[in-house]
Amino acid sequence: MKKGQNEFAISSDQKVRIKVIKEKCISAGTCIVYAADTFDLDEDGISYVKEGIWDELEKIVMAAKSCPTMAIIVEDMDGKQLWPLE
Repeated sequence: MKKGQNEFAISSDQKVRIKVIKEKCISAGTCIVYAADTFDLDEDGISYVKEGIWDELEKIVMAAKSCPTMAIIVEDMDGKQLWPLE
């Protein structure tokens, strides 16, 4: 399993964490269109969170919003869910 799949990956600057619900991902790839420095697809076409410097928060949230199956969860470091909205 890749980083961020079914468990939270934490940004290097400790400002946000992201989880991709592997079973919900349908390989649409819209997350990569919006946040290519944050997301990629693994060998099975499932989204995961990349190592290194991520995109700015606005792009990450847009990427999560673009997911047709709502497979991406974005939280701040206090556990407040930024997307999907609770």
